[in-house]
Amino acid sequence: MDYRNTELKLETLVQYFNEERINLNPVFQRGSVWNLKARQELMKNVVLKRPIPAIFVYKDEDGSRYSFNIMDGKQRLESILLFIGHARPDFCISTWAKYIVIGELRDEVNFSVPIGTGKSTLVAHKDLGAEVVRDLREYPIPMIEITLNENTSIDEIISLFVDINQQGVKVTRLQIVRALKRNDPFLKDIYTLVAQRQTRTQAVFVRRKRTDFTYVLKRLQSVASVTNADQQADRMWERLFELALFVRSGKHRKPTEILKSFISSPAVAQERLSATERAKLRNVFDFLSDAYRGSKLDKTRFATDQTHFYTMVTSLLETDLLQRLNHKDIVAAIVKFDEVLGSKSAGIPGLTKLSRSYREVSAKQTSDTTRRGDRGQLFIKALETIVAHETDGLDETES
Repeated sequence: MDYRNTELKLETLVQYFNEERINLNPVFQRGSVWNLKARQELMKNVVLKRPIPAIFVYKDEDGSRYSFNIMDGKQRLESILLFIGHARPDFCISTWAKYIVIGELRDEVNFSVPIGTGKSTLVAHKDLGAEVVRDLREYPIPMIEITLNENTSIDEIISLFVDINQQGVKVTRLQIVRALKRNDPFLKDIYTLVAQRQTRTQAVFVRRKRTDFTYVLKRLQSVASVTNADQQADRMWERLFELALFVRSGKHRKPTEILKSFISSPAVAQERLSATERAKLRNVFDFLSDAYRGSKLDKTRFATDQTHFYTMVTSLLETDLLQRLNHKDIVAAIVKFDEVLGSKSAGIPGLTKLSRSYREVSAKQTSDTTRRGDRGQLFIKALETIVAHETDGLDETES
């Protein structure tokens, strides 16, 4: 991986925007997450000729010239675009509407910044004096150009992307994989189960689908905690991606090992989600979707916590529980087990010991492959114990 430290004059950046040579849609599909106050603070520093952090880019060949893809710094460049806007004929970004198509952001085009002496005064770009604008054109934006060569390792890329993304929404390893393999059929198939990406000029929209997958996945705290459509779709995709790979391999693996093997194995990367794999996933999520609507299951840790959700779903995927047991009995057993894990008295022989063991393997190193397997076996045994106890009690009552 090669690096080149350089600078880009703001006037040149504006030119690149006008020529549509800037790709503001970052490879990790992060949305616009800065609020207006953060944008104003950045542009105040720019207008006052103070330094700002460097942006990271990699260049793509675009005919006889290059286009610039933003690896880190989208929020900063987006803020510059919004501030420069279109209201000043002698220095403007005529293509702004192709980059800013979201309603909320359009309201911020040509925003003002608090500059001046004494009491802060809000000043828009169009109202700046000629001398200030001349200096603004010359403002040097620090830039680091990165070239990925054939010797670049995946760990090196991952470490770089995580290290440079120190503000805003954190980049996850799964997002990195999708960025590097964004045209991969397997990844595309999984993503289309939860969302659809729509492109309009330079902007990308995410429309979350209304399916059993999204109905179930949106109960997870990691998904519900964000409101941005891009981020929600990414987090749903991450969970489903891991489960789909479990269906494909039948093995518990650490997320980091999953990613490395996925990238390094062309055979896996080239295969689409098969009809059998899709059917297995749909079968489990159809069951959970119905269960969430008709019971307290959607309020349990198995519906909301990532670790326990993974255990529940993989256990249902790798066994014949859904074929062997009554669905209502399974749901009632999961709810009962959740109550017992919450320190409620079990009242069922053997269940207290199972719950204690389950809590122990859920306390730390939750993504460890051995612990994942142990947790799944304990979960399955707990369900079978509860169902057997309740069924025996019902039989005795009926007799």
